[in-house]
Amino acid sequence: MSFFVVFDTCTHAAYYGDVHQVLALPEGAVIRYEYKRRLFQRDAAQAIEALVQAPAQLPMPVLLMYGEKMGFTQGDKDPQTMLSRNDSVFIPTRSASLVAVAIDRQAKPLEDVFYLHLQLRGFPNPDLPEIGTMISALETANSLPFGDLQTQHTWISLLPPALDPIRERLISDDQALWPNVIDKFILIPTQFSRDVFWRVRSLSEEKRGAPSREIKLVDRATNQRVHSQRWQRDYPLTESNRYSVQIQTYSPHEHGANVPAGSSIAMLSSDDDQGLLKLAADPLPIVPNQTDSKRFSILTDTALDTRFTGIHLETQVPNYTSKFPSGSLCSLTFTIRKERWRLGLGISLVALAAGLVGYVTGAKPNGTWSAVYGVLALLSGSVGGWFLTRQFKIGSGK
Repeated sequence: MSFFVVFDTCTHAAYYGDVHQVLALPEGAVIRYEYKRRLFQRDAAQAIEALVQAPAQLPMPVLLMYGEKMGFTQGDKDPQTMLSRNDSVFIPTRSASLVAVAIDRQAKPLEDVFYLHLQLRGFPNPDLPEIGTMISALETANSLPFGDLQTQHTWISLLPPALDPIRERLISDDQALWPNVIDKFILIPTQFSRDVFWRVRSLSEEKRGAPSREIKLVDRATNQRVHSQRWQRDYPLTESNRYSVQIQTYSPHEHGANVPAGSSIAMLSSDDDQGLLKLAADPLPIVPNQTDSKRFSILTDTALDTRFTGIHLETQVPNYTSKFPSGSLCSLTFTIRKERWRLGLGISLVALAAGLVGYVTGAKPNGTWSAVYGVLALLSGSVGGWFLTRQFKIGSGK
């Protein structure tokens, strides 16, 4: 089984948010990466091509890494020489599983676009000596980012076969190591040292103003192992219910005054054309080193089928003008369904009420039974109607 090592370098604003998403998304979420063939080690590209032909071999382990030249700052030009252990910073950001792949062929093979769908796992220990061993081996193989376009300049590699004995040490499902990874970004320091860091820990259904049941991500029924877009994992949510996203913040003591004052987390709707999400307008103030929650609810409408929508969470800093994101960000997707049992029970009770009214009207039973049937019809219709009004948007109000 292949073991992939995938680098982020974030030298351009358009890609800077990738690391923030990797660090902020919850366990089990999927993020899609796109790389051109020219950024692949040859063996790694061939391994992806083999997976396109034989996707049953998926999933496969992936180690996500970040690298930058020491002293690199936002907006600097790309380095001219390859990253190396002597002059660069290397931070493992996340363990992942490669779950789906695709290749978009171009006129020039080196411009072929490779799509990698990565299901996120835990956070590696950034102080593992095996990380340094791996970097040294990749450096020896000229398989690190930047440098000569023909012989180096590699963002995606396979773990060298000689390192197979340590591959299990490079895999982690530990969520508690997240602060250790953030420490490296802030304290080394890196170009991220002044950013705001938080992550989504979980999403829960709320009852009586408190979390009652954690909702787990599930694979979408239309997922395909070989497709550039069709691999999604969603939170399955139900109309008329309330939910909360648990968010953990972190800032080491040394971060100090570098943390922007007045920072907050905004929750924005995404692909919500039907207006099913009811979000609070006020952002969540960021208080370092605590876990807080941001609430939202699901409205109802007349549709019977499953709907897909989501939210986008992003850091907001007052008077921030840089084109680089100011901190953590991520997107979560939802499937929205009606409660089928309520729908079925409501329809059954209303039908029973209609049947009782029809019977009384047609059969004309004596006064006592007519009254009993009338009361039963009223109760059945009222209860059934209540169940249905929780399942359908009635009138123009919300």
